[in-house]
Amino acid sequence: MPRPFKPVLGAIAAACTMMVAVPASAYTIFEDLPTNASLQISHHTTGGPILVDDFAPAAQGKITTVEWWGTATRDNRWELAFHTNNNGEPNVDNPLSGALVKFGEDGLLTATGVQDVAGHPELFHYSATVSGPVVSAGTEYWFTVANFSDGWTWADALNGPTVGAENFNAHTSVGSICLDGGPHCGAWTDVHTDFAFRINAVPEPSTYALTGMSLLMLALWRRRQAADRRQDRSD
Repeated sequence: MPRPFKPVLGAIAAACTMMVAVPASAYTIFEDLPTNASLQISHHTTGGPILVDDFAPAAQGKITTVEWWGTATRDNRWELAFHTNNNGEPNVDNPLSGALVKFGEDGLLTATGVQDVAGHPELFHYSATVSGPVVSAGTEYWFTVANFSDGWTWADALNGPTVGAENFNAHTSVGSICLDGGPHCGAWTDVHTDFAFRINAVPEPSTYALTGMSLLMLALWRRRQAADRRQDRSD
């Protein structure tokens, strides 16, 4: 390769590496920590009521684990769901539009709470592993968590997220317009608070491929540099 092209190859390799330099392990893309127990019930049953809160991830990735805080429960089975946004409210439960991804409807998603919030023994910290969905940085989404037993309440959050952003209050639904009794298709009612949860993700597989390509470019550039230095010494 002629020497004038060396700076161009180096710049391309460096730029590619900078664009895709992301951690390979899970990282937090949204976090809103708990402050106290609320009186808002989220119940996985026909008619709910079910709670949903919005979030805008700080980074792109595929969701792998979800954590949330709330009161003790008699049942360790949970339903988790992710809605897209529709003018400040969750999109309805419509499989044709892909507006909602659910986990745990079959009762197989379980989580046991741990008391780890200093000064709040009434709060329990729950965590579950999921596979997806893929979310984009800065895009508005809505997250639902509901327990299979009645009476579980989601914990109130602090004065704003520590990772990511949110733009709306949480909502509740009793499924009054759902063909199957709901509750994931609304109607949605503002509950004038926010709830505590954390979302973790990993880079998409395509990101790993781009990272590999950038490393190959960088290796070729460094190899070319070494060859040029040997040529300079021989001259």
